[in-house]
Amino acid sequence: MSGLGRAQIRPEQAVLLLVDLQDRLLNTLAPQTRHLLLRRVDAMVALCQRLAIPILATAQYPEGLGPLPPERTEPCSAVFAKTSFSCLGQPDLRQWLEAHDDRRQVWIAGVETHVCIVQTALDLETQGWRAVVLEDACASRDPAHRDSALARLRQAGVLVAPAESVFYESLRDARHPAFRELAAQWR
Repeated sequence: MSGLGRAQIRPEQAVLLLVDLQDRLLNTLAPQTRHLLLRRVDAMVALCQRLAIPILATAQYPEGLGPLPPERTEPCSAVFAKTSFSCLGQPDLRQWLEAHDDRRQVWIAGVETHVCIVQTALDLETQGWRAVVLEDACASRDPAHRDSALARLRQAGVLVAPAESVFYESLRDARHPAFRELAAQWR
């Protein structure tokens, strides 16, 4: 698929990847940034649960940075511990994606944008998946690092979009059965 088709959100082909939402990493963010990030993540998790979109999560070096909190793992189809910065460096996660070949669009949220998010998105794109970076559901300790990473991803041709846009494009119509139930999360 090329051109405009690559820019379309395709929930029937999607998987949500939550990257390293460990408390120790989240607590390095400014309080307002952390609050907005988690609101967006929670709204995307609710959407994915309602639309039966698989949710994956990673934890960066949990022995040192701590585990993912239970509220982040409960909705997940699978959770992967990793030491590589790119999520594709985790062999079990790669195998999961390869085994679910109908899920070629990977929506990415989490931390840190300029490290794990950028490397994961670029690796996904170069290896045949379509990365969609949810720009307001990603963060870095330094907002300038996040902004630089998002600019780099756009320049590389990675789709970067607000989570709310992905939400509305996934539902397509206000008459969708999930719309009334989920729309309030975006207000």
